[in-house]
Amino acid sequence: MMVWLALFASLVAFIGVLKGLAAQYHAVNAVRLAQGALAVISDPELDDEVKERQVQRASVSLLKSFFILLAIGVAACVSAYVLVAGGNLLGLYGMQEVWQVATSAVFLVVSTVAAVLLWILLSRRRGARGGETQENTEKRDEVPYSSMDKALHLYAFSSSAQSTLAGLENRLWRKRIQTTPNRRPVFVTSLPRAGTTILLELLARQNEFASPTYRHMPFTMAPLLWGRYSRLLRKSGAKAERAHGDGIEVDFESPEAFEEMVWMAFWKDRYTDRNISLWEAGDRHAEFESFLDQHMRKVIIGKPGATSYVSKNNANIARLPLLKALYPESRILVPVREPLAQVQSLMRQHQRFSDLHQRDRFARQYMEGIGHFEFGAALRPIAFAGAPTSSEGAEHVDYWLRYWIAAYEHVLTQAPRDTVFVDHEALSQTPSQQLPRLAEALAVDDQAAISACSDMFHASREVRTLAGATPELISRAREVHAELLERTLKA
Repeated sequence: MMVWLALFASLVAFIGVLKGLAAQYHAVNAVRLAQGALAVISDPELDDEVKERQVQRASVSLLKSFFILLAIGVAACVSAYVLVAGGNLLGLYGMQEVWQVATSAVFLVVSTVAAVLLWILLSRRRGARGGETQENTEKRDEVPYSSMDKALHLYAFSSSAQSTLAGLENRLWRKRIQTTPNRRPVFVTSLPRAGTTILLELLARQNEFASPTYRHMPFTMAPLLWGRYSRLLRKSGAKAERAHGDGIEVDFESPEAFEEMVWMAFWKDRYTDRNISLWEAGDRHAEFESFLDQHMRKVIIGKPGATSYVSKNNANIARLPLLKALYPESRILVPVREPLAQVQSLMRQHQRFSDLHQRDRFARQYMEGIGHFEFGAALRPIAFAGAPTSSEGAEHVDYWLRYWIAAYEHVLTQAPRDTVFVDHEALSQTPSQQLPRLAEALAVDDQAAISACSDMFHASREVRTLAGATPELISRAREVHAELLERTLKA
């Protein structure tokens, strides 16, 4: 009994020293330094000389943090040992007896649980007194990731680990991937703020469709390996509003637009600092096509019972003919929104993300890492004919009107004949009428299940004017919108 008491006293001393010497604070600081170094290395706006200086400074600081943590660890171990050795010197027990108890399975389990509970208890008591904890000292950004999460994301975005893991998946699941069906994939695409997210969520709810999810982040190109590993680390968790501030809530199982990372890996020359080039039907890339096909099948494998892939990718609006050439049986789904309402929403999101990116460097790196170049400091417009050629002027409403007009003029001429156009306003106002038509157009297995999702849709307010907009641009946008409505689902 004395041995157990001595060991638990040493455990309390060990945890107490770690807490008293702020081991958690120094560990978090070390992670931040590593994260900052990764951010500097992966920042394309810094030259090599600046990167070298900043990384050298970070290395010195990391070395200092290492020795501080080492000293804290030694102090904690010494304090625990002194208590145990003291009992031995007093003749209360022998060190061999201590070793036997300390290495027993029962003690290891009990002491681990006790240590965790003690750590939590001390953290809460200290937090209640207004003490310094990670939770109340670390600034909470609008992008809800810890320092460790950020470092992991930056590593995934800037390394070749993605393709390495994907290759390993191909070998481990080769036969399963080859035999998994991917019948009639659906590509949801349009300019942002047209209703692509709600359509993705609608289809991802159906048993037959599988989509990339937040569970796959940040190694989205290896959905089988990382998807399974991340389940061991992350709980389902409550849904939280995404960074857009638009009321849409997400959790780890929510579908999201992560497909663009695959396109960026193989078509680097299409992404410049100013804009993103268009794709034609004849732009073929054998290695990419094989990778994308396998990737889609892996996503399907990750959802039991699924037989079709569905993705939301706003950038796919730049490659409509190529998508149809690659997947002749696919369906391209394009929601169409009233231009004044969509332009107003585009401007609001651009302003929101411009502010966020100015305050939070990682927020921009995250958006660029997953290929979302739609807003803020990450904005790179798609090079439609007649569209703005860079982000210059994006603070003005005419910029977004010109971009809207150019994008949908491109869609009208380039969309395959069997593209499914959906009137966003009609779907929001009368979903009970529109959903059966959508289910029939996509030839889904369970059309009744689609029709039963009317509660997902709510009518949005009408936008009658855009302050400061050129009247001629508004008139042209309405003309293009009328042409698009002619191709939407009808009774």
